[in-house]
Amino acid sequence: MLKPLKIAFVRLTAMGDIIHSASVLPLLHQTLSQHYQPIFHWYVDLEFQEILQDSPYLNKIIALPLKKSLKNKNLKALYAIYQTLELESYDIVIDFQGLLKSAIISKLLDSKQYIGFSFKSTKESLASLFYKKTIQIPYQEHILLRNATLAFSAFNLPIPDIQTLLNPKSFLGYNPNLTPKLNQDSAKILLVLETSKPNKTYPQHLFLELTKLFNIANLSPILLSHKSTIADSTLSFQALNNLSLDSIKALVAQMDLVIGGDTGITHLAWALKRPSITLFGATPPSRFNLQTKQNHYLMANPNANYAKQDFSIQKISPKEIFNLAITLLKGKI
Repeated sequence: MLKPLKIAFVRLTAMGDIIHSASVLPLLHQTLSQHYQPIFHWYVDLEFQEILQDSPYLNKIIALPLKKSLKNKNLKALYAIYQTLELESYDIVIDFQGLLKSAIISKLLDSKQYIGFSFKSTKESLASLFYKKTIQIPYQEHILLRNATLAFSAFNLPIPDIQTLLNPKSFLGYNPNLTPKLNQDSAKILLVLETSKPNKTYPQHLFLELTKLFNIANLSPILLSHKSTIADSTLSFQALNNLSLDSIKALVAQMDLVIGGDTGITHLAWALKRPSITLFGATPPSRFNLQTKQNHYLMANPNANYAKQDFSIQKISPKEIFNLAITLLKGKI
C-alpha cells in the first residue's frame, strides 16, 4: 500500500490565476501516484472557492473569508481564519501566489516543508523569507511554466514542457444543472464583456459591432456581464448578468466559442476544453497566452508591459475577431 502524501496548495485569488495554478494538478497527481497516495488540499479565498468545486483532483477545499475580513478590518473573523489554519497538518505546503498574505497563510499551516518562489522570482519579494525552500524562475516566464516549475521542483521532479502544460487533462468540474437557460438554437458564442481592469477590457461598443457581424451571419451571441445592462433593439443577442461562479462554469462548458479579454472567464474556456479567443492589450501574451488548436489569441501591443494607460486592446477590430471566430466555429455553423 502506498504511503499517503498530504499536500496543501495556497492560491487565494484571483480567478484566472487559480485556474492557471490548478492546471498542474492532473500531471502532478499522476507523477506522484507512482510512489505515493497524493492527498491534495487547496486554500482559497471564499470569493473564489466555486471555481475549484467539483475538481476531480482536490480532496478538500478550504475557503477563507480573508479578502472580506481584511477589507472590513474584522479581527474576530481574522482570528477565526487563524483557528481554521490550525486544523490540518501537511507533509508539504506550496504557495503558488507568492504574496505576503499567501506566504503568511502558508507559514501558519502545520508542516515541516514550505515551498515558494525565490526572492527574485515573485512579485512581493519579502514573501520568500517565509519559505524553507525557494524555487527560482524568472517572473517574465509563462505563467503555466512558473507554476509547474514550483510544484514539480518541490519534489525534485523533471519540469514538464510548455506544450504539455498547455494541454492538461480536465482538472475542473461543474454542475450541469446550474446552466442558465439559453435561447440559442445555432452555435453558442459567449462574449465576456468585463475584466478586472479597464485596460484589459474590450470596449462594449466594439463588442456590439462584433455582435452585428455575428447577426449578419445568422448567429446570436450571449453577452455576459456582472453588472452592465445592455439594451439594443437593433441587435439579436441574449444578455446574462450577475451569475454565480458555479453557473458561469456550467455556462462556459456548453459554449462553442468564448471571446473576451485576458480574464478568468476566458481562461475558464481553456480549462473546460472549450474553444476561445483571448484579446490582449496591456498584458503580455508571452506570459499568459493559452494557445492550443482550439484556443487562440489576438494581441494589440506586442510590447505590452502592464502599463495602466495602455488601452491598445481597443485597436483589435471586430472584423478581425469575427474572421477568427468563423474559422474556429467551422462545423458548428
